Amino acid sequence: MTNHLAAHLPAAREAVIRERPDVPGWTENLLFTPYDPVNDIGMWLHLGTVADVWEIWEDRVLIALPEDQGVLAMWAYHRTVPERQPGGANLEFRCDEPFKRWKITFDGFCVRSSYEAMRTGLLTDGPKSRVQLDLSVECVTPVWDAESGPRTPTGAGMAEQSWAREHYEQLITVTGQLTVDGVITAINCGGWRDHSRGPRGADTLKDWGGHVITGGVLPSGRAFGLCRYWARDGRVTLEGAYVVEDGALRHVGIEKIPGPATLARDGETYALALADDQPIIGTVCSSLWLSMADGLPYGAAPGAPVYTVSWARVEWGGEVGHAYIERSDVAGTRPR
Repeated sequence: MTNHLAAHLPAAREAVIRERPDVPGWTENLLFTPYDPVNDIGMWLHLGTVADVWEIWEDRVLIALPEDQGVLAMWAYHRTVPERQPGGANLEFRCDEPFKRWKITFDGFCVRSSYEAMRTGLLTDGPKSRVQLDLSVECVTPVWDAESGPRTPTGAGMAEQSWAREHYEQLITVTGQLTVDGVITAINCGGWRDHSRGPRGADTLKDWGGHVITGGVLPSGRAFGLCRYWARDGRVTLEGAYVVEDGALRHVGIEKIPGPATLARDGETYALALADDQPIIGTVCSSLWLSMADGLPYGAAPGAPVYTVSWARVEWGGEVGHAYIERSDVAGTRPR
């Protein structure tokens, strides 16, 4: 039976590649970003192979708790046996049905920090909390494939990206539980995921100007997604947007993207507009920061560009839901 959520993509695109491609800096990266607005808990869960060290997997976990509880962070490297891939030292993703169902598990220790510490500097080692995740992921929209999006007047799309050659995104629902130091929180929410393959070497940020990615599914099932990437000269190299209605995805144009992120945990408002549709107004509920220095360490390093990941309450056509949004902007290069 054909999976309508995958549309034109073969099931092999969901699986991780078992043989190392003969491409310098080649990596495989997968990301899940659920946000539970009832509990005010966001998660940035990333697994990827290390550029030029194919046999090592990197697992990165960031969990945004309510403001008074702070941030949980973990970053590790592991030589993962094939039957556990994609997986790292503590984090594991398992595909139960391509483009439809995934399982996320985690069992390890995370450093606990305040939002202020992360917003004003790089995170350092410190007290740790035992953290466990047991999450079931249901993909609820068709896949948006970056390679299928229209070319921009000034860019070649995925063909000239420095971080991948293949990339697709999908919106999800997530259920299960998060356990922190023995305290269990039931998770029932939406989220966003992606899967990328291709070169992601040391020069990835050499001509990086900035980017915006956002997407969310509303209670009615209506959904949207948008991305734009640009070079340091302001030239847009890749962009695309889509709307999902009645289970069908259609490509749309972009009229307005959100502005650069405000360096605050919450409260920022922004707007985006898709062609021939009502504007989407967002209010940030929670944010985390990564420095765009070598290795993208956690936190905002003084003087370095910042990669901001956030979750927001969005209003669209009279309906309210939540969306994931990540942004960067190097030295004000954002296209106007």
